[in-house]
Amino acid sequence: MAAYPGKLCLLPFPMDSFSFDSVSHFLQQVEGAKSRKRQAVEEGLEPFLTDPATFAMSPEIATLVDKEVEQYGDEALKQICIVALGKWLDYHQGILQEHIDNDAMAESLMTLRDISTLNIALRLLEEVGSFGGDEDYRSAMRKQINQAVLEKLEETGRDPEEVFNGDDEESYHDLL
Repeated sequence: MAAYPGKLCLLPFPMDSFSFDSVSHFLQQVEGAKSRKRQAVEEGLEPFLTDPATFAMSPEIATLVDKEVEQYGDEALKQICIVALGKWLDYHQGILQEHIDNDAMAESLMTLRDISTLNIALRLLEEVGSFGGDEDYRSAMRKQINQAVLEKLEETGRDPEEVFNGDDEESYHDLL
């Protein structure tokens, strides 16, 4: 039987092969099958996923990273790593300020140690070269960031000259 786009095609399945009394009975059986599979997957992956030496990211983020690397090469990885470490550093600096405000000296010192380590990691990554894609990636990011900032300015009703001609660099950080 050939399928025709836009046409209803019925496939010959004998009705006696289905043993469902109702839609809810069908859904219960499907959920039961998924639960068994989910449990088997969890048990199979547990040794790997509970290993402290395993680092992971969500499949959605991994797909985005792969797409950027495919398009721009390893420069995308370098930039993603540096931005991620920068955000992690900012987070630590915020926590450090909370520790200082609460007179938590031991916690402040541990957080400072982490900040120092993150700074070293950032400096090391900045020195690593790329095999290619540096200018292409930077050009693409400039275009995307310029467009995103323009849209944000339009949303907020702010004027570009007001934002970028001032001495206050912080005035446009909220746009990024």
